Amino acid sequence: MCCIVARILIADDSNVIRTRVASWIAHEHDLELVGQAENGARCVDLFQRLKPDVIILDVEMPELDGIETLRQIRAIDATVPVIMFSALTELGSRTTVASMLAGATDHVAKPASFRVEDETRRLLIARVRSLVRQRVFVSLTSSSTSVIEHHETQIPEAPEIIVVAASTGGPPALREFLTAVGRIEVPIVVVQHIPAHFLGLLVEQLATMLAADVAIGIDGEALTAGSVRFAPSGTHIEVRSREGRMLLGYSDLPPVNSCKPSADILFASAAMTARRPIAVILSGMGSDGLVGAGTIVANGGGVYAQDRRSSAVWGMPGSVVDQGLARLVGPPDRIGARIRLLSQRAVKV
Repeated sequence: MCCIVARILIADDSNVIRTRVASWIAHEHDLELVGQAENGARCVDLFQRLKPDVIILDVEMPELDGIETLRQIRAIDATVPVIMFSALTELGSRTTVASMLAGATDHVAKPASFRVEDETRRLLIARVRSLVRQRVFVSLTSSSTSVIEHHETQIPEAPEIIVVAASTGGPPALREFLTAVGRIEVPIVVVQHIPAHFLGLLVEQLATMLAADVAIGIDGEALTAGSVRFAPSGTHIEVRSREGRMLLGYSDLPPVNSCKPSADILFASAAMTARRPIAVILSGMGSDGLVGAGTIVANGGGVYAQDRRSSAVWGMPGSVVDQGLARLVGPPDRIGARIRLLSQRAVKV
């Protein structure tokens, strides 16, 4: 990291905040502030001209608020890390979840007082560095640099279940994927790595947006056609079978890949329980889901991965692509459309 200088753009209507963050960055040898914007419109303009490595973005701004600014940035670039830095990004905030769905990569709350300013400074700088390291790591280790599309030639029957993994950058990818899937006669089970205080609001907003049966899964619940169930935070979730029906089950195994819930646990259980399961790996850091994806393939299922171009972080999907496990690699809406076809027993594309 010492040889890499990350270029930062900050957008905030408060000159005090911009000056303070500028002073924090000035003390870091590996960070450089390349631009400051007092509103969202100016931020979008500077982003296009300066091509920063990371954007620090306020929510409440004149002319163009932070969430609409984020949407415009994401229409230009799906992968540049954007950290929402606002008094509104408190734990459990609906604004925070709305920004996640719009494509925010991370969130840091502004300090409520000078007593916690140093803590906020350390947290913000650490988040910037983490996101830059991840982008550099993926670019150096991934053998795939563009959208790759592998087409299945024929699938005789529809999958019995869809299992999904997502982490950083996952909420907007999930929104696009689930919108494209629509109402299908196949249950969907999701592991989204997200703090517990955000999960309920995320599920609630997705249920409203999609007008669908989206909820946090309950231990022992029967999986039904068209349902979308999320693993609770801090609990592994498995697909189980009883009397010919698929059920959800909680598991208190230790964390896997430092994750609880873990996609590997979910995927492995689906591979052993369901016929022709399909695993979908969306944007996220690390490689959770890689081992489980291998189990899915070994048991006759399929694996679809989000492409690098549309991923906020191409760690999880990139790991299965690099191991040759993915049948289809593309943006979330294309993956969703493909699964919709399969669920309707379409055999060719």
